[in-house]
Amino acid sequence: MEAFITDASALVADYCGSGYREDSPGIRAVICAEVIRWLAVSPGIVSEKVGDVAVEFGSSATTQSLSPAARTSLKRYRRKLATISLQIDTPVWDGIAMESP
Repeated sequence: MEAFITDASALVADYCGSGYREDSPGIRAVICAEVIRWLAVSPGIVSEKVGDVAVEFGSSATTQSLSPAARTSLKRYRRKLATISLQIDTPVWDGIAMESP
């Protein structure tokens, strides 16, 4: 269980980047939900259908990753894209602009 929590925390930290704060209730809720989701999947099952019961087994369990629902919940903790202006100041000598070498 502890390993699942550590793995989920690492995935969330990678996804959120600098917006990750472990003590945030929203982040904790996502980590708990992901661990519960991982524990609910039986190893080796690739897909499962409820109506007319169909189960597909694979050679191994799928890799652990963040679900689309978790990614949606974590969007507010991610850094937003922004535009910044860059300007190079040209050195001035006695009122005459000097060119950079």
